[in-house]
Amino acid sequence: MTETQTIPKELQLAVEGMTCAACVGRVEQTLNKVPGVLGASVNLATETANVHYDPAVIQPEQLAEAVQSAGYAVGSQELSFGVSGMTCAACVGRVERALNKVPGVLGASVNLATEAATVRYTPGTVTPDDLFRTVEDAGYGVEGQVTEAETAAETPRTAPPPACGVTC
Repeated sequence: MTETQTIPKELQLAVEGMTCAACVGRVEQTLNKVPGVLGASVNLATETANVHYDPAVIQPEQLAEAVQSAGYAVGSQELSFGVSGMTCAACVGRVERALNKVPGVLGASVNLATEAATVRYTPGTVTPDDLFRTVEDAGYGVEGQVTEAETAAETPRTAPPPACGVTC
């Protein structure tokens, strides 16, 4: 019997709202407790979390949700663009799966009726050109209006103060 091994992936998340070492520790501890995370390190100066994870166990969107559950916002951008050549639900599924496999993509949604894709991703990990190339490599065209918006998670900082007593 052969076992299928997944190749670990790395994701860099922009973490907003950290102000001290206790904040870094809280985010790092939260991420390291998530099943499928092989290791996480957080940098206060760059406001980033680097996470090594098993994509067979956890997806990037769930990692962002873990950071949000610790009371911090995850910076992301949303990009919408036209996708041509889709004719059925299977085409939509193929484009969505391809986009969701790109490291740094937090979520992708494709609409057959509007022939559009909307992708939420972490800047610095993936670029719009990477996303366009992924759609083209899947056998479809990229066209139409490209809109990009920078977003932060709507979750306000609600975590309790750190055990050290430092208030952030």
